[in-house]
Amino acid sequence: MFLSNSFLILIHGQRIALSWMTQKEKADSCCMGGILADDQGLGKTVSTIALILNERPPSSRASSQDITKVEMETSFPSGQAKGRPAAGTLIVCPTSVLRQWAEELHNKVSSKANLSVLVYHGSNRTKDPFELATYDVVLTTYSIVSMEVPKQPPVHGEDDEKGKWESDHASSSMDCPPSRKRKCPSSVNKKGVKHKKGVDELLLDSVSRPLAKVGWFRIVLDEAQSIKNHRTQVARACWGLRAKRRWCLSGTPIQNAIDDLYSYFRFLRYEPYAVYKSFCSSIKIPISKSPAKGYTKLQAILQTIMLRRTKGTLLDGKPIINLPPKVVELKKVEFTKEERDLYSRLESDSRAQFKEYAAAGTVKQNYVNILLMLLRLHQACDHPLLVMDFDSNSSRKLSIETAKKFPQEKLTFLLSCLSSLSLSGICNDPSEDAVVAVCGHVFCNQCISEHLTGDDYQCPTRNCKVRLSASSVFSNATLNSSLSEQPGQDSSLDFSGSKIVEVFGPCSEDSLYGSSKIKAALDVLKSVAKPQDDGLKASGCPEDSSSLPSGDSPSGFPDETSLVTGESLNDSSKVCGEKAIVFSQWTRMLDLFEACLKSSSIQYRRLDGTMSVAARDKAVKDFNTLPEVSVMIMSLKAANLGLNMVAACHVLLLDLWWNPTTEDLAIDRAHRIGQTRPVTVLRLTVKDTVEDRILALQLKKREMVASAFGEDETGVRQTRLTVEDLEYLFMA
Repeated sequence: MFLSNSFLILIHGQRIALSWMTQKEKADSCCMGGILADDQGLGKTVSTIALILNERPPSSRASSQDITKVEMETSFPSGQAKGRPAAGTLIVCPTSVLRQWAEELHNKVSSKANLSVLVYHGSNRTKDPFELATYDVVLTTYSIVSMEVPKQPPVHGEDDEKGKWESDHASSSMDCPPSRKRKCPSSVNKKGVKHKKGVDELLLDSVSRPLAKVGWFRIVLDEAQSIKNHRTQVARACWGLRAKRRWCLSGTPIQNAIDDLYSYFRFLRYEPYAVYKSFCSSIKIPISKSPAKGYTKLQAILQTIMLRRTKGTLLDGKPIINLPPKVVELKKVEFTKEERDLYSRLESDSRAQFKEYAAAGTVKQNYVNILLMLLRLHQACDHPLLVMDFDSNSSRKLSIETAKKFPQEKLTFLLSCLSSLSLSGICNDPSEDAVVAVCGHVFCNQCISEHLTGDDYQCPTRNCKVRLSASSVFSNATLNSSLSEQPGQDSSLDFSGSKIVEVFGPCSEDSLYGSSKIKAALDVLKSVAKPQDDGLKASGCPEDSSSLPSGDSPSGFPDETSLVTGESLNDSSKVCGEKAIVFSQWTRMLDLFEACLKSSSIQYRRLDGTMSVAARDKAVKDFNTLPEVSVMIMSLKAANLGLNMVAACHVLLLDLWWNPTTEDLAIDRAHRIGQTRPVTVLRLTVKDTVEDRILALQLKKREMVASAFGEDETGVRQTRLTVEDLEYLFMA
């Protein structure tokens, strides 16, 4: 153990991280900061807090009379000095871990450190930048940053260079479907922008809100993969914050493609790679031409600014951290006859459609359509209702009254937007549990819910100024229901394009909440969780549950992990009172699973991106502290965040994710510092389905990440789905 200035206790690995971070903040570094990419659960938060304590700004307090003019790096090319209050450290994190950061700072830092902390969130947050400057640490969320930093125009030359690169290399990668590429600005427009540069800077500065009006001593992006897509407003907003010292914390800095790194380099001001043209010429193009040489060069580039240790890293011949063993089991369940019939029909139709695209040479042009077909096949492995336009009451009740007030033309317009197969306007991936905002922009339900948490926000889509709230985003089912109530409308009208109900008929009463996966998961949970006493609520929810919704080996698994198939999880889970976390990537699947937990008298809590901060905090606290609460059901998007849930020693994954690092993050909620028991992980898949092929693709993606980080010498694959990947998923 090690004491940092007698204010914070560090273990050996965290002490090494502190030393490295301190060195990186020196003025002679290539950039003052870097990427701390340690595995989840190795203590990135504690190491960062130690850095904040050890390296404070010259003056830890600022007053309204004390304004420092500093040459700060900005999002504007001129970099001119601007008068603004000089502040301490800004920590930007997902909403789900905001309170956890506050608790870590409160519980682990000695009062002798005299560290002042402000949680900057909610509608009542201060509007005075000078007040922000009086705190040593300000905690806020990506949503708040996205709203307070003016929407930045594309960086001069970035988009046209990107378009040129993608045009030259479209045959080998599917980084962006053609329908989503922005047009290259003409030379006339470029000159115009250059001529108006000063005016644009003054205009952007005039509409800035408090976070953007402060000169920060240091900015820390926790779960920095939140900005991995450089086309999103949240990434550009983080780039636009003013600071000299900049840090990205992420256990999975590469998730979708090598392109993810560009956004980090841009935020860090890591020259010359912070310029997209240089990033492509120095990194992307060499990898595409000669993967082995290209990845070797990337490793050298990353070595300068990134520190990465896994749970298998050795220090002085010993593991960097001693954790209980982790066992990962793969169980393949069998479909019922009804489930197999439904899946086979979907698969047959999807293959036929893919063959049409392939024959016409339009696979790339229909990239998003193909991903949606894959999504439906994937959902059919979980539950038939997921492909039947099912919607839970909990997700409809906030917006259905608003939708009823719309004229028929408005409802039809919003339904057409949902059926257009758009990418999510926030994560830029195919929308999961797609919803459409009143302005017509389409998002993942959890993405937009996270964005709207705590306030009435502006639409995150660039150039859209419509103000949104939870009641102004709508699901397909909500809009169809409202449209069917319009005079003269057929109640069977359906814009979803799904023919499942028409072909197979509705699910029976017995199968409403049943699926082979759910039954398999419940069998495990019943052996793990102790059923509640008769005197406890059958629903598994507290009386005040109205605030809750109803409803590392790089190629394979970590060294301490064994991969088996069979029933050994059930055999090892007979001890009553143990806790489990159940993950799914679809909130509607969580709704269905939640109903089964209620009927099985298993007490549980739920956590997903649609919940308020208070509801999330309460759910996590109850799960970690109440013995009778034995199950937490969570969305994979929520699992992407740095939650500590070591109360659980069992993890169940109801469905596979294209990116295996997302699953790793989910498992690391339980397998991390503080865990004292062996952790057992069960991955549920269905035999002879697309999930078999997803498993194979996951291994290839692990190889790509390993190649980038130099953790293995085998893989040289891009992680984005290529044309060959799509053909394999459909036709194998």
